[in-house]
Amino acid sequence: MSTSAWERVAVCVVTLNEEENLARCLASVVPCGEIVVVDSGSTDGTRAVAERFGARWLSRPWEGFGPQRTVAGAASTAPFVLYLDADEWLGPGLREEIASALEAPGADDLLGVFRRQSEFLGRTVRHGDWSGDFVARLTPRGRGVWRGAEPHPRLEGDDLKARRFRCPLLHRPYRDLAAFSRKIEGYARTWAQEAARVGQRGSRAQGLLRAGWRLFRGLALRGGVLDGRRGLIIAWQNARMVYLKHLFLSQGPR
Repeated sequence: MSTSAWERVAVCVVTLNEEENLARCLASVVPCGEIVVVDSGSTDGTRAVAERFGARWLSRPWEGFGPQRTVAGAASTAPFVLYLDADEWLGPGLREEIASALEAPGADDLLGVFRRQSEFLGRTVRHGDWSGDFVARLTPRGRGVWRGAEPHPRLEGDDLKARRFRCPLLHRPYRDLAAFSRKIEGYARTWAQEAARVGQRGSRAQGLLRAGWRLFRGLALRGGVLDGRRGLIIAWQNARMVYLKHLFLSQGPR
C-alpha cells in the first residue's frame, strides 16, 4: 500500500450526533492527508471523536447534504477529496485499490465510484433495493460538484472519467428498526420540501400507487424476499417513504 498516495487525500465527513459511527469511519482512512468534519450541531461526543483522529472541525447550520459536503470539500487542501458519510467505512482492500488508482495515469481526471455494501440488523443485505448501490465519492479537489435533489444529491464532474472500484464501501445506515423508520420520515419530508419549492404537486392516490410499485419491485423484481425478514422490512420502509413523500407534498409547505 502506498502511504504517499493517501497523503494526497482529504477525507470529508458531514456529521450530526455521529459519536457511535465516526470512529469506525475515520479509522478506516488514517493515515491520510487530512480529515475535514463539517458538523451541524452535535450534542454528543462527535467532536471528541473527530479531534482524536486529528480532524479539522467546522460547525455550520444544516443546509442539506450537498451544501454541507461542498463546504467540506472547499475547506480541504489536499489534491484529492474523498467524501464519506459517518456510517460508512472502507471495506477490505479498498484502501489499497484507491491508492493504486491515485498513482495510475489519468488520476487527475478521476471520478471514483464505489459499490456500497450495506448491513442491517447484523447482516449484509444481498438483494432488493439496497443491492447494486453505487455512489460517486472521490474527485480531484475543486473538480466535483454536488447536484440533484436532497436528500440524495450526486457527485458529478462534467470532464471527469468515472471509475468503479471493485472492493466495497461498507455501510451501516440504521442501528435498529426505530432509527430506520425515523430516518425514512425525515428523508420524505426533505424530498417534499424540495419538490414543493420547484412547483411539483402530489396526492395520496399517487403516493399509494407508487408505493405499491416500489414494494413489488423491491421484493419481487429485485429479489428482496431472498433476504428474509430484513428484505421485507427494507422493501416496506422504502415503499412507506414513497407514500410519505407524496403525502407530505400534498399537504403543502410546513
